Amino acid sequence: MNCKSLTVLLVMTLSHFWVFGQDRKIENLKTEDLKRLRFGYYVDLNHVGAKMEYLSTASGQPFTLNIKPKPSFGVGLVADYRINEFVNIRFHPGIAFVEREINFPFDENVLSKALVSRDVKSNYVRFPIGIKFNTRRIRNARPFLMGSFSINSNITSDEKSTEDNESGTFRMRQRMSAWEFAIGTDVYLPYFKFTTSIHGIFALNNEFVPDKNPNSLYTRYVKSMKSRGVFLRFTFE
Repeated sequence: MNCKSLTVLLVMTLSHFWVFGQDRKIENLKTEDLKRLRFGYYVDLNHVGAKMEYLSTASGQPFTLNIKPKPSFGVGLVADYRINEFVNIRFHPGIAFVEREINFPFDENVLSKALVSRDVKSNYVRFPIGIKFNTRRIRNARPFLMGSFSINSNITSDEKSTEDNESGTFRMRQRMSAWEFAIGTDVYLPYFKFTTSIHGIFALNNEFVPDKNPNSLYTRYVKSMKSRGVFLRFTFE
């Protein structure tokens, strides 16, 4: 599933619940948004790649890594604090299981496939806090925009591993901070509020850990690696 597929799926899901909400004559959960503090949980699908920056090579030929995101998932909790009718503070911690295939530009006939292609799995424990901007409620639906800042800990980063790419281990930094932006719609069902949203995540710091050998063929031309991804989220409150 690529970013385009996630976007199409989101639009279809939002359309379904928007129509469902507007067809009902009775407004559900009328006092739900008057609560000062609310809690919930979410599940999501993610598609995370990376923005790469490189150094110039001696030959002038570009050195590039081929990074292929693989569809993965995550889970988390929500704590929502109401400021006023249109603004909420939202803490939505969770864990994201991210998988990427990383291919180095080397010949598999010379090196083993394990040294040329890697499946890199990152388990991010995430702590995002954001500001949610709501529109007025339209019967049983309410669109919103949200911006968040997050601190993330990649607990499978291998940052301190004694092995590196020369022995088949792709290392990343454990800590990652990021901006996150979301758009979605709250749908008020008879017994709970269901939210579908799409989130973009943009890492701020370099996550790439170079090999110990400064002349390593794998890392000497890599300047930085910053995660970029899309999350399709389903929230229940």
